[in-house]
Amino acid sequence: MNPEIWRHIFDAIDAPIFLHDQAYRVLLANRAYCREAGVAEAEALGKPYYEVFPRGRGPLPGCRDTLANGHAGNEDEVSVGGKCFLSTGYAVRDDQGKLLYALHILRDITAQRQAETALRRSEAEIRLLLDTLPQKIFYKDRDSVYVSCNASYARDLGIPAAEIRGRSDLDFYPQELAEKYRADDQRLMAACKPEDIEEAYLKDGQACWVHTVKTPMCGEKGEPAGILGIFWDVTALRQAQAHLVRLNRMFRTISLCNQALVRSENELALAGAMCRVLVEAGGYSTAWVGYAETSEAKRIRPMAAVGIDQDEIEKMNLTWEDNERGQGPTGSAVRTGEIVVSQDVLNDPAWAPWHETAGRLGVAAAAAFPLRINGHVLGAIDIYSAEPDAFAPDMIELLAEMAGDLAFGIGNHRTRAERIGILEKLELSLDHAVTAIAATVEMRDPYTAGHQRRVARLAAAIALEMGLPAQQVEGLRMAGVVHDIGKIHVPAEILSSPAKLSAAEFEIIKTHPLVGYDILKGIDFPWPVAEIVWQHHEKLDGSGYPRGLKGEEILIEARILTVADVVEAMASHRPYRPGFGIFPTLQEISRNKGKLYDERVAEACLRLFMERNYEL
Repeated sequence: MNPEIWRHIFDAIDAPIFLHDQAYRVLLANRAYCREAGVAEAEALGKPYYEVFPRGRGPLPGCRDTLANGHAGNEDEVSVGGKCFLSTGYAVRDDQGKLLYALHILRDITAQRQAETALRRSEAEIRLLLDTLPQKIFYKDRDSVYVSCNASYARDLGIPAAEIRGRSDLDFYPQELAEKYRADDQRLMAACKPEDIEEAYLKDGQACWVHTVKTPMCGEKGEPAGILGIFWDVTALRQAQAHLVRLNRMFRTISLCNQALVRSENELALAGAMCRVLVEAGGYSTAWVGYAETSEAKRIRPMAAVGIDQDEIEKMNLTWEDNERGQGPTGSAVRTGEIVVSQDVLNDPAWAPWHETAGRLGVAAAAAFPLRINGHVLGAIDIYSAEPDAFAPDMIELLAEMAGDLAFGIGNHRTRAERIGILEKLELSLDHAVTAIAATVEMRDPYTAGHQRRVARLAAAIALEMGLPAQQVEGLRMAGVVHDIGKIHVPAEILSSPAKLSAAEFEIIKTHPLVGYDILKGIDFPWPVAEIVWQHHEKLDGSGYPRGLKGEEILIEARILTVADVVEAMASHRPYRPGFGIFPTLQEISRNKGKLYDERVAEACLRLFMERNYEL
């Protein structure tokens, strides 16, 4: 073939190519080489290539090996001017196999290396993200052998995350538990369907709960490929739910106690009814009322009891005198006028004279509340529980309210005062109980602390501006105080997330009106509080949730609460955005009145802020 044709082919190759002798002097170079070197071929010829391109202190290691040993295919990676080349050297021999020259082909791998760097950076970012998450994450292969995990899970196992590969649950858990985990993995992979699993376990003698989501990974043909697991501790959520159940039960108990206040014919009947409600509705093992005698012995005489015989109390020989038998909760409460609580009766020195009795009766925790009438301590009401640590601070507050109601009722019976005082006391207890329930949500979502109270206040102001009756306004205010109670079932990390919620997370948030309804529907309010809470995210045009109600299908109280909720939420700061301010918020209400919001309600709200100078 004509040499010129070979030259044209040589120059047409896009990769830089050059030929050098055993002294590394350039003998031949194609156009691509000269372009990268920035010289004409004539300038490069006869010079050591490392003085032309790629520049360096000497020949490349692979190049030396090609000439020294005659090896073909030696590769060197070199960076030049922001580019990265892979140099491959080939030995050129004569017909007798004698080494004459070396040929080098330079392949531009800049894009490849940049992609690899970007991939490593992306992998590092993903790893950082996974290791920052508090949830524990792991991945196993089809045989339930670990492939990888995040730092949180590795810390629980007590090993570096990199050391988990190739190990199984048998390396970390008791055999029975490990086999259960493997059986769960295989079952889910066979079904190729994810599953939520919530399990209890003991940690340092305390019951803890963990929620696990296991998702099977399937191949292109649907065959099992592995299992992805994410789990997190839901003990606090479980405890909050259990506490809410107790709080809800206590609210119901106080409601029944208040009914007893109204219906009782005399103080002994009232004391007996109170004790019965505390045991039957409140779930306590024992409740009894004792009066303090003013005789020299200063004995405490039982007047009513449920869950224990009055003779048994008499045998305890209780006194409020300042001696050993007067140091128990009942005597101390009467003598000092203060609430006395023992969360662990059997280990409380003050209960030493009655440890045998407490053990026999199954008393684990006890609280005594003084009954104070006009500054004088009449006696005390004692409440016993079969479970230790049964008296949380907010429960003590509610029980103190109940004890105050009992003392008030006794005083009322004794003085035959007007029953209006009872009604005022009822309303105060109701308000305090509802406020205590509302505080449960606010403790889990500090960013919206006070939101319910502000919404309740604004809703009541709008209702008054509209001329609603006082009783209807009070019911609306009560609904406003607890309108977000359903958020107790929303994970705290979603409530306080600084990022925009995903669609799945928002669907969880949207369950809170129904959850709130379910919590409140069993409480005997004099107003439709549960229904108002259920409807407070409905919109006039049916675009709201959870039921898509329209127009008059929505209670007027719920329509008012919707506007108050929107105004307070938009005007206030949130972790994921600053507050919009009151005027942009009012523009939203004005723009959508008659569409999303009831026109009368919207007009009343606008008047409050624009004419009455109302402030959140």
